Amino acid sequence: MKINSLTFLYLFLPAALIIFNLTPQKLKNPVLAAISMLFLALSQPENFVFFFADIILLFIVSNAISANSEKTKLKKALFLFSVAFNAGVIIVFSVTNQLSGGFAPFAAMVISFTAIGYFVDLYKGESEPIKSFPDFVIFLAFFGKLARGPLVRAKDVKYLNENRSFSLSETGNGLYLFIRGLAKYVVLAIPLTQLHEELLAANSTEISIIGAWLDMVVFSMLIFFDLSGFCDMARGIGKCFGMDLPKNFYFPFQSPSVSDFLDRFNMTVTGFFRHYVYDVLRNDKNSRPQFIVNTVLISMLCGIWFGIEMNFIIWGLYIAVFIIIEEFFLRDFLLKIPHIFARIYTFAVTMFSMVIFSASEISSILLSFKAMFGIGAPMLTGSVSYIISQNMLVLIVGAFFLLSIFSLFIHYINKKSGILFSIFAVLESAVLLTLITAELI
Repeated sequence: MKINSLTFLYLFLPAALIIFNLTPQKLKNPVLAAISMLFLALSQPENFVFFFADIILLFIVSNAISANSEKTKLKKALFLFSVAFNAGVIIVFSVTNQLSGGFAPFAAMVISFTAIGYFVDLYKGESEPIKSFPDFVIFLAFFGKLARGPLVRAKDVKYLNENRSFSLSETGNGLYLFIRGLAKYVVLAIPLTQLHEELLAANSTEISIIGAWLDMVVFSMLIFFDLSGFCDMARGIGKCFGMDLPKNFYFPFQSPSVSDFLDRFNMTVTGFFRHYVYDVLRNDKNSRPQFIVNTVLISMLCGIWFGIEMNFIIWGLYIAVFIIIEEFFLRDFLLKIPHIFARIYTFAVTMFSMVIFSASEISSILLSFKAMFGIGAPMLTGSVSYIISQNMLVLIVGAFFLLSIFSLFIHYINKKSGILFSIFAVLESAVLLTLITAELI
């Protein structure tokens, strides 16, 4: 069972909400932890035993660090073990799945990176230990965020002990956000993924200029709707269970600089690496060489989040190069020129980065760039022309929702009239549910 399935939408989530809200206050966290583990077992049965044992081991190590806070050597040894163990989990899952031609389950990334941040904060004394096992399970593996994140830091565990009384308003807002996130994935990301695969097949026969450019745009849209859709689902589910999970995407392709793009694209992951890597390495001198090294490292880690593969590492390096150029040469210029031109520059740079991001082989990156600039490629092939004609609607709708126009419209309605917004939200949810159900049946 997946979070984007009809089984989850119409059975698991309603049942979980009913059970959770009927549970006495003192038992809500244990029940929510059990629901999260049940979801993990149903969604990843082949990895469930490992993940559950992993969480138990990390909880034991957490308590051991807390109990031996005065024993410096033992505390440090436990800390180093926890970081090395979680890093090993990330590497093993990434490499194993790469060799098998699959993808590392994001649950491994979410649980392990969250745990690393927690143990760093615990070791440095910046976080109190989570002494309740159900609370620890929710913090590491709340079922809403296992698919794509967002990452939460140890300082965010305060939500675990807050009053979780039922709120019709918060539940409604949560379901609305969840449905919109699910619609991003089902109604837009899935058709765009199919379109991307059709373009790849057509370009493998004879790559054309328009085919290469179109595939770049299509992949950019699908990666945005996929990742932001799952994170909106996570935030929506969180609201339903009394939690405020952080936003993870904020229209990154409208950024006025590449540096800003990285801050808007997978925001919690970028923030995680900035806090636990960049800030640790930074010193008072703040020299140019240090900025370059730190920027390259952070950008590469943001790429590795998606898997330890060469195209993601090169993507991180590509982003880092433009951030460095902006810092030393373009910052003042980008601030002075009209905002629209800064956005156009960033849009172009980040769109090109998606050619690297999507590449299954390094050689295909060069082939795509050559075709995009007309080197040895025709303008348009018959197969690509046919694909465009058959997918015009999804291209137009995807391009529209890639920008913030609709979001600003909703914000305007909400600001003008809460009642009007509620009516609009109910109608929108009904339409989206119909489209989602029709697509998934």
